[in-house]
Amino acid sequence: MLGGPISPLAYFFPDRATPELQRLHAELGSRHSFREAARLMKSFLPCHPPHHTTVRDRLGRVATGLEKNRTTSGDPVEAAPKGGLTVFLDGAHIRCRPEYQQRHLDLVVGKIESHNMCKRFGLVANATASPGSRMREELSGFGWKPGRLLTVISDGELALPNLIRSAMGGDGQVKHILDWWHISMRIQHVEAAVQGLIQTPGFTGTPVLFQRPAKSLRWWLWHGRARVAETYLKGLMNDCLRLAEEPLAVRTAAARVQARCETLYTYLANNMESVVDYGRRYRKGLPISSSRAEGSVDDIANARMGKRRRMRWSPKGAHRVAVTRAAVLDGRLTVANRKRAA
Repeated sequence: MLGGPISPLAYFFPDRATPELQRLHAELGSRHSFREAARLMKSFLPCHPPHHTTVRDRLGRVATGLEKNRTTSGDPVEAAPKGGLTVFLDGAHIRCRPEYQQRHLDLVVGKIESHNMCKRFGLVANATASPGSRMREELSGFGWKPGRLLTVISDGELALPNLIRSAMGGDGQVKHILDWWHISMRIQHVEAAVQGLIQTPGFTGTPVLFQRPAKSLRWWLWHGRARVAETYLKGLMNDCLRLAEEPLAVRTAAARVQARCETLYTYLANNMESVVDYGRRYRKGLPISSSRAEGSVDDIANARMGKRRRMRWSPKGAHRVAVTRAAVLDGRLTVANRKRAA
């Protein structure tokens, strides 16, 4: 017969696999390398072991299906959440394949949360012509509606909150909050540099003139007083300049203090509108850190596509693995395939 034999099951299973088998291949492919996933499947199905390219292709088809069904799902778990939405964002760099002529791919990873729901997501900006539209689909799939306020918590990378603003397209307000952890670490660097300056042999200055401003930085920034903190930083830098006649060791330590102060000053100046009253938010039980996004980076990016894996990725392949792995971690892959099987 022309065209080969006709299988009556090909209409129901065009991939020659049941939805349960596709889900298993996608889940194993998102947790392990494709060759390791094929080896594990060979232990369970020795009569018909899959090839690693089969695992890769089925993971890609499952990821495509997840993105197509994101906004059409009617599952109660995906109903519109009540209250405000908070988006935690972070980025990761993964190795790119040499034919794309770039060393790394930028993987955006994060978590969307309401008071009773949460959802992980991951996307590669180079894998789509419109990253904003892709992000808008993620927000709409969680229940976001135009005109709704979004709170975005991230570090000082301007591309991350701009991605959310591009996704909303002017249909709502974005409130960006600078991650407190990154601020705190930069303050700690200033404090350590000041302590090293005071303990340097030959230091003849007044220790309190350096210690008091350094200790006050954390209090002022914790209460959202970034302008006052900048004044203290300027005072510290001016005091360091007055040590120009001191011995070499003291001048080196003073230069280190000045460099740390300039780093914090520039960081605050570039994100002045994103510094809020962290103490008030903390007392209200509201998040002040992007630690949830950083945890998602470990779960989605580093565990599967980290540098220790020694793998290089295409933009589309990395995007598909990130989408599938986020669905596996949230349990959404099982729900989606259960609907298909029904």
